[in-house]
Amino acid sequence: MEKKIIFFDVDGTLYTNELGGITDNVKKAIAATRALGHLCFVASGRPYGYIADNVKDIGFDGYVLANGANIKYQNHDLEKRFLNYKDVKELCQNLKKKNIEYVLQTSTLCYLNKENKCLLDFYKKCNIDFKNFCFDYDEEEIMHKVVKIEVWVKDQEELDFAISCYGAFQYELHPDNHSMEIYAKDVSKATGILDVLRLLNIDIKDSYCFGDGPNDVEMFETVGHAIAMGNAIDIIKEKADEVCLSVKEDGVYYKLKDLFDLS
Repeated sequence: MEKKIIFFDVDGTLYTNELGGITDNVKKAIAATRALGHLCFVASGRPYGYIADNVKDIGFDGYVLANGANIKYQNHDLEKRFLNYKDVKELCQNLKKKNIEYVLQTSTLCYLNKENKCLLDFYKKCNIDFKNFCFDYDEEEIMHKVVKIEVWVKDQEELDFAISCYGAFQYELHPDNHSMEIYAKDVSKATGILDVLRLLNIDIKDSYCFGDGPNDVEMFETVGHAIAMGNAIDIIKEKADEVCLSVKEDGVYYKLKDLFDLS
């Protein structure tokens, strides 16, 4: 069998709070898939600093992170696409005018003002390892190596103002209507995946992905075989080649068993 590469979204695909994280079945299936010589990558909107140890410990071959801005393979950076420094600085200055909270994300660490209580409270509810957060830093220096920004707004007025500041960037508003991901207009999980395929010389027909949410759309339009979770949003299911069981039903486990004849 030719070498395949599989890209996994994390939240809602591999990980769910209802089951206490990533199930042992899913972990075993990924390990068995890698043992056959196939590559397993995380494809996440999160930067590396947000990937918790319970995900890293699975032993993925690599990561497409920060919506495609950072690619890691075997613990090395293959690609880092930084946001434009001047645009980052202007955005931060504007957000500060309204005391809107934000966090700067690099390929290794995340930088957050310790007074940003809303973001801190939000992240405590996520599967994030705070050891990769920095609260004492030179913001001017960090602005030169930002791969993504996240913003928290308290109300509609702050939301409208923040969006008005995003002209140089692409943004995604999360369903909570408070948290937003800010990233470059020319990157996505899809561009990151294409970079991986090019750099590792893998044919697109040998690529697979699992996902469930809105930032998986471009990924589903790119890979050779797109698999939607049973809990995925409608547009993901519409773009998928097939739909597997939900994350609560160990969908990734059963589909990997089927795809690669795992024992």
